[in-house]
Amino acid sequence: MPGHVAYPSGIPLHTIQIPLQDNPFAELAAHLPNTTGFIEEALRDPNARVLVHCIQGVSRSTSVVCAYLIARLGFEPGEAVRHVKERRSQANPNPGFVSQLGEYADSLRGSTRCH
Repeated sequence: MPGHVAYPSGIPLHTIQIPLQDNPFAELAAHLPNTTGFIEEALRDPNARVLVHCIQGVSRSTSVVCAYLIARLGFEPGEAVRHVKERRSQANPNPGFVSQLGEYADSLRGSTRCH
């Protein structure tokens, strides 16, 4: 079944679902503070594991992970995308999401990016 993930039973499970289309005009940025906070909270438990997924695992989930790397580990947007691609070769955020990752990074640093 598309979009279905089987979870192991007997372990605590916390989920968040973000309704977002994978197109360059979708408003990813509005969700990034929430998704980043959710991941950060989950990782406070040293035994926790976090699964970020979307239908194809190419653009949306990649972008959410990149946003976490930018916000919490200080990565630059391009660096975050490269980091994820090194670990998941099919990762390829759409151009609109890449642009929004740059804007998100700028907002976190209180700066304005020149385009």
